[in-house]
Amino acid sequence: MIYKISHRIDFHYDEAVSIQPLTIRLRPRSDGVQRVIQWSCHFTPHSSASTSILDVFGNVAQQVSFDGSHRELTIQVESQVEASRLNPFDYLSLDSRVTNLPAFYDLDIGQALAPNLHRQTMDLEIGHWAGEISGSVGWQTQPFLLKLCETINRDYTSEIRLEGATFSPTNTFSEKRGACRDLAALFMDAARSQGLATRFVSGYVYEPGRVHGSELHAWAEVYLPGGGWRGYDPSLGVAVADLHIPVAAGPEPQWAAPTEGCYFGRGDSKIEYEVQVTRLQ
Repeated sequence: MIYKISHRIDFHYDEAVSIQPLTIRLRPRSDGVQRVIQWSCHFTPHSSASTSILDVFGNVAQQVSFDGSHRELTIQVESQVEASRLNPFDYLSLDSRVTNLPAFYDLDIGQALAPNLHRQTMDLEIGHWAGEISGSVGWQTQPFLLKLCETINRDYTSEIRLEGATFSPTNTFSEKRGACRDLAALFMDAARSQGLATRFVSGYVYEPGRVHGSELHAWAEVYLPGGGWRGYDPSLGVAVADLHIPVAAGPEPQWAAPTEGCYFGRGDSKIEYEVQVTRLQ
């Protein structure tokens, strides 16, 4: 499938401020199942310097600077992307240490994946809950991941929260609700409690029939020997295929943030978003 994505971010400041260098992660990923056909990023006011970089986790990012003081900043991104993964289960894994739970990776792979295995909260209730789900599917990894994804989708209320940090898995688990990024973080923590390496993904999702525009979306990816990084979206309760368009990924949500930076000045700021995802073919 080929998609057109239009994403605008407007920053409004109470008073003129000095915008410090920004890191912008809004270029869709290019890999074996996704190809960026066209991408552009424009700023109002114009940037004084802009360079493309690879961040610490291999995401393509723009490092942008601005001269002077400003009361508004607009980032306008336009993309065309081809997504070609039709089957999210098109792989074969013969490593029984990971196909059975709790999972254990090969030593060298485990060392490379260490940041993606670390649990921030060590919540025993989440670990017990994940263990019950694992036991219900015979301690098999792929059925566990799908059932965990479906369980969060069924039992948790998905809500829109455009601003603010990701809630802790403990908070989301107790409240039984959260934005897509909160549900993704809960999924990650539960999967990590079973020894699985996970990372947080930001991107877009195409939802046929959606009328009122889209938002930047979030889900999780799990590292599976033989399959590599495979996506699961607990907000929608599905394994990820060609309706999802990943942009950035990292072991914790902040590493996949669409914008990262600060400003010097008085007063508060407000952020507004507009996202449109259109299927071209």
